[in-house]
Amino acid sequence: MAASPDPLQGSLFHREEKSSSVDPQEKKSSNLSKEKLANKELKDDARLRPRFKKTEKSQNKINNFDEFPISEMEGPKWSHHSLPNIDDLTPALRHYVELKIENPDRVLLYRLGDFFECFFEDAITLSELLELTLTSKEGGKKIGRIPMAGIPHHASDRYCTQLIKKGLSIAICDQLEAAPSKGNKLIKRGITRLITPGTILEEGMLSAKQNNWLASVLIDSYSNTKNIIWSLAKVDVSTGELIAQEGKEINDLRQELIKLEAAEVIAEKNTININNWYSKSIKITEFNQTSFSELESKNTILNHYSLSNIEGLGLYSHSLSIRNIGGLIAYLNKTHPNLNSQDKHTTKTHISLDYPQIKYDHTGLIIDNQTRKNLELIATQRGGQFQGSLLWAIDKTLTAMGGRCIRRWLEEPLTDFHEIQNRQDIIALLVKSSSLRKNLRRILRSMGDLERLSGRAGAQQAGARDLVAIAEGINRLPSLAKDLDHPIFEKSQYFKSLTNLDPELIEIAFKINNEIIDNPPLSLTEGGLIYDGISPILDGLRNQLDDHNSWLSNQEFKERKISKINNLKLQYHRSFGYFFAVRKAKSINVPDHWIRRQTLTNEERFITPELKEREGKIFQTKARISQLEYEIFCALRILVGNRAKSIRQAAKAISCLDVLTGLAELAATNNYVQPKIVDNADYKNSRQLSIIEGRHPVVEQILVDKLFVPNDINLGSKIDLIILSGPNASGKSCYLRQIGLLQIMAQIGSWIPAKSSTMGIADQLFTRVGAVDDLAAGQSTFMVEMIETAFILNNATEKSLVLLDEIGRGTSTFDGLSIAWSVSEFLAKNIKSRSIFATHYHELNQISEYNENVENFQVLVEHIDNSLNFLHKVAKGGALKSYGIEAARLAGIPKEVIKKARKILNGLESQSNKNIKIIQ
Repeated sequence: MAASPDPLQGSLFHREEKSSSVDPQEKKSSNLSKEKLANKELKDDARLRPRFKKTEKSQNKINNFDEFPISEMEGPKWSHHSLPNIDDLTPALRHYVELKIENPDRVLLYRLGDFFECFFEDAITLSELLELTLTSKEGGKKIGRIPMAGIPHHASDRYCTQLIKKGLSIAICDQLEAAPSKGNKLIKRGITRLITPGTILEEGMLSAKQNNWLASVLIDSYSNTKNIIWSLAKVDVSTGELIAQEGKEINDLRQELIKLEAAEVIAEKNTININNWYSKSIKITEFNQTSFSELESKNTILNHYSLSNIEGLGLYSHSLSIRNIGGLIAYLNKTHPNLNSQDKHTTKTHISLDYPQIKYDHTGLIIDNQTRKNLELIATQRGGQFQGSLLWAIDKTLTAMGGRCIRRWLEEPLTDFHEIQNRQDIIALLVKSSSLRKNLRRILRSMGDLERLSGRAGAQQAGARDLVAIAEGINRLPSLAKDLDHPIFEKSQYFKSLTNLDPELIEIAFKINNEIIDNPPLSLTEGGLIYDGISPILDGLRNQLDDHNSWLSNQEFKERKISKINNLKLQYHRSFGYFFAVRKAKSINVPDHWIRRQTLTNEERFITPELKEREGKIFQTKARISQLEYEIFCALRILVGNRAKSIRQAAKAISCLDVLTGLAELAATNNYVQPKIVDNADYKNSRQLSIIEGRHPVVEQILVDKLFVPNDINLGSKIDLIILSGPNASGKSCYLRQIGLLQIMAQIGSWIPAKSSTMGIADQLFTRVGAVDDLAAGQSTFMVEMIETAFILNNATEKSLVLLDEIGRGTSTFDGLSIAWSVSEFLAKNIKSRSIFATHYHELNQISEYNENVENFQVLVEHIDNSLNFLHKVAKGGALKSYGIEAARLAGIPKEVIKKARKILNGLESQSNKNIKIIQ
């Protein structure tokens, strides 16, 4: 296929269709002006013929025609970019191969006109993964045709998302200059960015209510590899958050990485050889060691934030984190280089980042990863579904910012009494004042994602629609601030950026609304972005274009009259320009001054010298209009980007407000109560866990045909350990999870589903519910169970909440019973943590006879005529039977098997001691 003319020109001309019945006398009286393209003349023209802003613009109608079909190739001859001699390739393909050599592990998308094209092995990969047609392109006289596959540039986000999900990284090579109007000069192109899973900015590639973390790990190991210090830095380039933390235990680093669920993890070279610091399911990208050196890291940080010293960031005593943050920013400098930077000696990313925050250990409720899975905080254990998780049940946020915020709150519940109480007070106000709550949620409902929009603006990657969305969001901030005049909001640290709103933001929003049209196009380089009346030069150019369009309409009328072809049409094609289209049957009657341009099956296309001359002037005018509009837009985007930090601060306040109003809505509509939180300073009552008629926040929403049965609990005052017995499927596991979830909800400041509650603040939460084989690690079910139990016993304190469901089932009966008994007594006597131990070993009820801080509870069932009726009610007392055979019958085990099992059970019970006594 022949190369198309300048795609920029082809996409510039848009005009409204004019009626063919226009009076030529009216056209003559329009006095078409001569070309006036000097700035002074354009300004004078704009003053004489002023243009006024239009809030609505009619859609331009364009007659477009399909491109020539691309012939299919028989098969890919050149399957790799290294196969052909680079000197034999065409200039564009030679440049492609040079860039591919620099980025061998990335799919290279090379901008050609309106498409991003791939060649050689990348084309084959693209066609297979995205199910695209593999075509070909002429590679040179000695080469012949090479594999080619491409995607439209306007749909690149969608296709890149698919490639990222398949684990690939992408290098984007874009045009760095406009195509020349004449000649075959090679357009300047270069790598504008690298897309990796952790450095995504595009909205279409991101999950709206989840942070997209890029993590960096730096480990300092000494002569003894057991004695190490690690630093974990994480950044969300779409929101600008940058957080670092340090630790000394490899297991703690593993736990943090698993919890983080980072999209991408980078590490210093050779760090990957240190054993057991990351799960094998995590793919590590190694980055050069020099970037993590102390001197270069400091320079990178100072250069990025334009600072003279690093002390003001609060990182002085965290040398390892300084090195790690510097290496992380260096990675962003590589993946997101600022091509417009004035400093040619240093590479600086255009990503706008907040100042680094240091996260300290033990600042919140510690929840290990196994507990997170067991309690199904973010996703269910079976299938990893969002529906059925705690987040699904309590997330009533209306914005993407709020959705990410409540996820963070759930992942790190509070342990600070005053912060919890502050959140509770705000929720209480919003529950009490339904009008205030509804008004706030009404405003929030239409709020855009200011956090990520400002991030794109700061990175100079925002489109016109992004700026309009930013302006709409900013315009809602005064209304939100007006509703936050209650002293409770003033006392909170969350809302200062709203109550003390930056006045420059309102000015920026006004400027955006005044200059950019309400519904701007996606493309930034094809015009149609800016209102009339903004720039005198732009208005003058548009007046010139109107004159050209008037001439075109008059010319169509004139040539129709000369040729006597009534259905003659003046049309436009982006590849061929303007032409007169006539049917084949009429083509023999065309005037002599017409020049045949193209022959189609049912149509002939002609041009005239006058039309061709006018076409060049139109293209020139359109190009200047598009370029000027783009310059006006870029100046506005830079202005917005410079205030990205202020917009982001307001966005964080909005996210917190969204979460609190959502939790208030949840409490008001689901009959929740405010738990009384006991301060740790009140040592006598600080361990109390008392819940009256508590309900499971997830299960009660899932139940449709019956009501949830509420239950009580009282731990931490006189009783430290509850032995909970009862048959399978009776509700023991549900009860355990319910207690854990209510503790977490209380410590994020939420109200809880209960009649009343008094709760102390837990420092750690542990659960052990069920177990499976870990075949990859060579561990049986019993070994996995013992490892989890050991972790709990070695880390729990008296302020911890421990929830155990069955221990010792993976070995013989007496072995299992012995271990379960010993673990229970260790929790009650040694650790004295608040604990619930659900078990089938009803023999454990005897523990309460020897320990005053142990109490027996059971899940009640009705056993009538060999039939079980689960009441799901927890009451004092220990169960004397496990009802395992009855549960098996309910599960559908054949009757013959059940009958035989009963006979065997009766025989075993008659031959053994029914009451096993433990010698103390």
